[in-house]
Amino acid sequence: MFRRALSVPFIGAVVSVALVSACGSSSAPPPETPPAVAPAESVGTTTPAETPKPPEPTAGMDAPPQSTGTGDATAAANPDEQRNIRFIQTPEGLRVEILGVKFVPKAEAVKTPAGVGVKLTLEATANEARSLLSPQHGPLAFAGAVKRRGKSEAEAFGDERKGDGELVLEPSKPSKIVREWPGKQGGALGNGDVLELDVGLWGLGTTAADRRPVKQFLRIKVVVENWKGRAKIELPPSAKGKE
Repeated sequence: MFRRALSVPFIGAVVSVALVSACGSSSAPPPETPPAVAPAESVGTTTPAETPKPPEPTAGMDAPPQSTGTGDATAAANPDEQRNIRFIQTPEGLRVEILGVKFVPKAEAVKTPAGVGVKLTLEATANEARSLLSPQHGPLAFAGAVKRRGKSEAEAFGDERKGDGELVLEPSKPSKIVREWPGKQGGALGNGDVLELDVGLWGLGTTAADRRPVKQFLRIKVVVENWKGRAKIELPPSAKGKE
């Protein structure tokens, strides 16, 4: 905050006054000329402090959570800048807090006609109304890679956004968000395959006007052994080692 130096109207609190002699002189000497009051600069005026520099925007996933006020005054002009995010490890599993919204994720391996996939369920609880960008496949964005058994190179994949829908998180009740991989796209896991699925949010904000993406929200690892899948929720790469 800026501080203003208060101007003082009178610098000297004591002013010199001419003295009248009482030694019998018939006429008093002319009054002495009072000394001039020193200018304000000579008695130590307050110099305004240098203007503090605003903090640099933080895009790291280990940063402390932003203020949850509806104004979101720290929102950057860059729409692609990350939201601040907080990860909390609990006995029940990982919890994620962003912009006053608490997300409780659950991942489970599921069997499909083509092999093994994964189902991600999020329970979102907001302390105030929040806006999620929700295109064709919902608010969750998927990207990652599959390491096929017997192959040296992994198969990379990623979502392409289609649509601009909206999901409003109401403070009165939790919202449930569900998405499965691979869905209808094909490419399910076979025996011995390993999936690393990075999960993001297409956009989160106090309103639709200030939504910004959360690019590294969660990572899900699925391993298939004896045709049984095992799913585990992990921290995203940017947050590992920074809990």
